[in-house]
Amino acid sequence: MTLSRNATIGSVVLAALTLGFVRNAHAQSDTQPGAQRVGDSNSNPNVNARTIKPPRIAKFVEAEYPPSEKESGKEAGVVLSLGISETGAVVAVVVLESAGPAFDAAAVAAARQFVFEPAEVNGKKIPVKITYKYEFVVKQEVIKRTNSDFEGVVRDRTTKKPIAGVKVKLETGQEAVTDANGHYLISDVEAGDHMVTLSGEGLTQVGTQETFEAGKKLDATYDIELKANVPGDDDSDFEVVVTAPRIGKQVVSTEIPAEQGRRVPGTQGDVLKVVENLPGVARAAVGSGALVVWGAAPEDTQVFVEGIKIPRLYHDGGYRSVIHSDFVRSVELVPGGYGATYGRGIGGLVTVQLRPIQQDKVHGSVSVDVIDASASVSTPVTDKLYANVAFRRSHLDSIVKAFGKSDVADVVPLPRYYDGQARLVYLFDTNETLELGGLYSSDDIDRTLLEADPADTKRESKSTKFGRVYARYEKKLRSGETITLTPSWGQNHTRLTNRFGSTPTELTNDANVFGFRGLYRAQPEKWLGVSVGLDVDVTASSLRRAGSVSSPAREGDVRVFGQAPSDQVNVDNWNTIVSSIAPFAEADISLFDEKLHIVPGMRIEPYVISADKATPVSGDVPPVGTASQETAIEPRIALRYQVSPRMMAKAAFGLYHQPPAGEDLSAVFGNPKLGLAKARHSLVGTAVKLTDTLSSEVTAFYSSMSDLVSRSQASTPLLAEALVQQGSGRSFGVQFLLRQEQIGRFFGWASYSIIRSLRTDAPGLDERVFDYDQSHVFTAVGSYDLGAGFEFGLRGRYATGYPRTPVIGSYYSPRSDRFEPVFGEKNTSRIPAFWQIDARIAKRFKIGRTDAELYLDVQNVTNHSNSEEVVYSYDYKRKAYITGLPTLPVLGFKWTF
Repeated sequence: MTLSRNATIGSVVLAALTLGFVRNAHAQSDTQPGAQRVGDSNSNPNVNARTIKPPRIAKFVEAEYPPSEKESGKEAGVVLSLGISETGAVVAVVVLESAGPAFDAAAVAAARQFVFEPAEVNGKKIPVKITYKYEFVVKQEVIKRTNSDFEGVVRDRTTKKPIAGVKVKLETGQEAVTDANGHYLISDVEAGDHMVTLSGEGLTQVGTQETFEAGKKLDATYDIELKANVPGDDDSDFEVVVTAPRIGKQVVSTEIPAEQGRRVPGTQGDVLKVVENLPGVARAAVGSGALVVWGAAPEDTQVFVEGIKIPRLYHDGGYRSVIHSDFVRSVELVPGGYGATYGRGIGGLVTVQLRPIQQDKVHGSVSVDVIDASASVSTPVTDKLYANVAFRRSHLDSIVKAFGKSDVADVVPLPRYYDGQARLVYLFDTNETLELGGLYSSDDIDRTLLEADPADTKRESKSTKFGRVYARYEKKLRSGETITLTPSWGQNHTRLTNRFGSTPTELTNDANVFGFRGLYRAQPEKWLGVSVGLDVDVTASSLRRAGSVSSPAREGDVRVFGQAPSDQVNVDNWNTIVSSIAPFAEADISLFDEKLHIVPGMRIEPYVISADKATPVSGDVPPVGTASQETAIEPRIALRYQVSPRMMAKAAFGLYHQPPAGEDLSAVFGNPKLGLAKARHSLVGTAVKLTDTLSSEVTAFYSSMSDLVSRSQASTPLLAEALVQQGSGRSFGVQFLLRQEQIGRFFGWASYSIIRSLRTDAPGLDERVFDYDQSHVFTAVGSYDLGAGFEFGLRGRYATGYPRTPVIGSYYSPRSDRFEPVFGEKNTSRIPAFWQIDARIAKRFKIGRTDAELYLDVQNVTNHSNSEEVVYSYDYKRKAYITGLPTLPVLGFKWTF
């Protein structure tokens, strides 16, 4: 049995003082009374003809059914007299016919919150009194339908006027086109999460995810930004539900909604793993999980979750991301040329947006496959407080060791990881929220290369842990501005231990990280959007390193896998602080009827870099610290020009800086006086809408880098200068993207990147190929809904192998009692090219009122043997390759409630 409230307007009485007469009018609360002319056959003949428009209820508030009456199922009706001002506010409520104290109090409390469209006489708004009957009715409701209806309005964000001709479509194939009132209706939508796309002539198709409940209608109003007076114009600024003025998107970026990302083959349902399939991203070596974007080093690409920087996107091994997919709304990759909002990196940018917590009831999921198991839940705590938690833990290493080949774990590193996230969101009102959150990630991975002589066995162990806690306050002002404040604090812990030969190496880093990001966004003029903010980062690290001076190896070192490091050993303990505070500003200026968008930006970032040891400690002499200050001035600009309704040209330029890593500031193993590395990004490109759902993009880029850190070329480096800042580099290339948005039951894309990345370690040295260079990277992804809950997808990938320095001979060293390699020219050979085909088939079905999915994600369906690393015999006369995993079928199950 459910309780419902039924309210009716019994009569409308216009105030005699205002009109000079009394007239009764009857109207249902859900109808629009038409305007009446006083003086016709139904009017008072003693009054001159006047046009009267009765009040109409604009905001109805349901009364709470008195708890004391629920058990008995008692019904009642309360007749009220409502005084309505000329503004439509309820200024007086009087009970005319009582139904008892409990019912009276509930009806009066609700009526005081009503808002009306005021009554009018001859177009003039007037105060009135009406009688209003609030009926409390108990009735039995039985949900007979398992589907839902989808209804709403599409409006212009600026004018709030309805927009006709917009296609609203679900991934099920159901669709509707808005009428002249901007209204749409799609009936019989299957309950569950569905991707909704909006498109139209001259509009860029965009999407959002909605949750449909059985037997309930979903009402959704979409406010979109539409170009004025330019019919058929196409603009990437067209967005769903724009809640604040926005700066134009990055000139080159690829954003994938979570609903599509989890369905990509090879991701096993992990939304964030889709990044490795995007243009400009090199294929990471198996077991690494590194992100190599536009030829930059992995550490040069920054990762942010809702503006909070985290040290990595993927767990070791690259099998999973560090954020549960149920938390993710979308992920965006910007390989270069991004705006002034972000900094401290000379490579690319990955931003993750979290999905809003579902507020209606308890939601969650449980997933398990051969890689890991996870669970998440979101629930309302009160009517304004909502919670969301998730946890995941791996078990791939146990399964492989139990059922796989005994030597797989010795060749391919198998990670052990877990992660968790928690959020608590308080809604002050619809325009003001406060979120408290935290996330944690832990990784441990071991790699062993056995040799006949146990003394020559190579072992490496690595542990990486990090956590963040944060608060995020957002306020949307009535004038349209948005204020966002996000302080955060966290810790990073890394530990690396390896033993190649008889010389062990250990490196640990414990860091405390404080961050703050404040952002103000406004649109003072229709042609101008502005964004200003403050970005603060302070990282205090405590480090220890012991062992060989040449281990761990760094980019540019001439070596082969498993080669014993130098037998020169040392030890150091040191502390560093790297801090910066960056005010930034950005604008979006639209000209020529918004065909041209100019997005200038400026970021000014003073850095303070300090270490507690300027030189190695000698004897009992206390250490002397060092500190340096350097200010980075980073002008950036992006241009977008709508050449035609279906073609856009774009360009961008920017300066970027990156502080040194704490590991490099050792007075023994590095250089405590290192400064900022620098980069310049330049790019041009075009985007073309071939059809309403098929688009293509071509982007050419050039990035130059200077003041890169590398090993000193001197055989005996100066004191505290084992590392120097003399390196330079450049990366250039072109990337192509052909993307088919959801059309019917299919979506997919193909990307091809041609990239060349070169480095010079010191002035006067020859330019060489970068260690992470991949000249050609091709990825094709497609997914098709077969119907009846079945879905099938394929992914094909090809990538040039990573460069390696060839071994052209060897010699025996009596000092080390082993053979040493003789190297050829640096990075002039490559690991064989990689290619692989992955497949995914999934079946969605119902378990009661919940959703479930059973999937089989098969990596390397052809069982192709891909070379991942070069290895040599003890005397370097024979060469072989370590290969990646064979066919890996990942059978998984996900239950969503």
